[in-house]
Amino acid sequence: MRESLFRVSQYMRTTRTSARYLSLPLFSIILIFFLVACSSGGSTPTTTNSKYTGNISVGLSSDVVTLDPLKSSALVDRQVMFNMYDTLVQSNAQNVIEPGLATSWTYSSPTQLIFTLRTGVTFQDGTPFNADAVVFNINRILSTLSSPRHSEISVVQSVTAIDTSHVQFTLKRPFAPLLATLTDRAGMILSPTAVQKLGANLSNDATGAGSGPFQFVEWIKGDHLTLKRNPHYWQKDSQGNALPYLQSIRYRPITNGSVMFTNLETSTINAADSIDPNDIANAQSNSSLVYKQAAGLSFFGIMLNTKVAPLDNVHVRRAIEWGVNRQEILTSVLKNVGTVAQGPIPPSSWAFDNTFAPYSYDVTKAKAELAQAGDANGVTITMIIPSGSPLNTQEAQFLQSELQPAGITVNIKQETFATLLSDTDTHHFQAALLGWSGRIDPDGNMYAWFHTGGGFNSMQYSNPQVDTLLDNARATSDQAQRTTDYQQAQQMILQDASYVFINHGVSIQATTSNLKNFTLLPTGIMNFSQVYLG
Repeated sequence: MRESLFRVSQYMRTTRTSARYLSLPLFSIILIFFLVACSSGGSTPTTTNSKYTGNISVGLSSDVVTLDPLKSSALVDRQVMFNMYDTLVQSNAQNVIEPGLATSWTYSSPTQLIFTLRTGVTFQDGTPFNADAVVFNINRILSTLSSPRHSEISVVQSVTAIDTSHVQFTLKRPFAPLLATLTDRAGMILSPTAVQKLGANLSNDATGAGSGPFQFVEWIKGDHLTLKRNPHYWQKDSQGNALPYLQSIRYRPITNGSVMFTNLETSTINAADSIDPNDIANAQSNSSLVYKQAAGLSFFGIMLNTKVAPLDNVHVRRAIEWGVNRQEILTSVLKNVGTVAQGPIPPSSWAFDNTFAPYSYDVTKAKAELAQAGDANGVTITMIIPSGSPLNTQEAQFLQSELQPAGITVNIKQETFATLLSDTDTHHFQAALLGWSGRIDPDGNMYAWFHTGGGFNSMQYSNPQVDTLLDNARATSDQAQRTTDYQQAQQMILQDASYVFINHGVSIQATTSNLKNFTLLPTGIMNFSQVYLG
């Protein structure tokens, strides 16, 4: 339907210069017909529909790092990207994979997947979405070994356009998590024309690059990032009305949780991506706010650089594992929001092992590990944490005090989130307090983090047995076998202690009560495509 309205608009523009030759009554009839057509469910909403008048502000726990999915490794990036860019497929509130830019898909063999693509979709720069655009984006990932996306789809051998609306993925071997992986940044399809035009500046300026519900306007770093409504968005609501409803979204970085909540209480912002655990009770009792939470897919903890002394010794790393009191942090710092983590697989996952608990708080065992490492007199490490957050500081101080009795001295160094990501990506750190928002398939919580050379393996961790198990889990669609592989890999990962798992988080909705039709997703992504102010 949108393409037909686009053709009408083109007709009116191209014939405007000859309108003076039409008789007035005939021209009036054509004009009336055009206005009626536009008001009957096209990309231009009716002016009397109050759903289309909203402009909202959204608080993010840090500033966005990049607008290029190829380079991104931050949740705050995804919060913006999912409202600008469409993915080939998408996941719903039940973690079920649904059509996106691809309307259907079928395996012609275990290593060949054919997508049927949505037609009549245009990017925000006016160029068409088609199979060539898919090929361009996937090849961009496959040819960039440094991208975090590369390890996510490294099993893809090639991608080929069959025709304008069909594309074939050829795999090196069967790859069970492929669809789940394509629900995220690896499956975001950007305008090839815009990507080539913007070049390296795509990281800061995504003008015209997406096909999603909102389009980029400006980014004033440290202050705000603004998106506006895409009037040519392809998706409609259940009544066939044009989406999105909102006119604009302004994202604001607010690193201090107390300041974030104050902004939400006063309606300075309409939504927050996070709430300090100390403010949750107030949010729940405030009738002008909506607070909901559900089991998430995330994990949080401490990355340990396995190639830097003294953490290049596995016994030192195990000493840290035994020296962390996870329950104390969950209870005292996080106010029991979430659950204690014993590995990368959260309780919400089908691969979760509720019998697995390799570490508890035991100073004696921590000291024994240090002695085995030849460091009976203790060790000193520096842990970097994101700056500007009292909650992060409090957690770091708890960790510092918990590890001290075992002989582990922790120096805390605060960095901006962007700097912290840069330092961990380039391995310029010993320990880092950094979590992961999680994925709907266990592969997304494990492969890129713990496979040799994985896109998020800043710990430089490597275990050939773990690599084999994670590769095997990718290659079979038997969920029982995949569960066994992931659980065995998890046991080895924890034994090698490259990451200290502390807690699994929750997915939240923290909004003003006038923000309507908000869907709480396990991924924690705030999708505003069908949200309106009412």
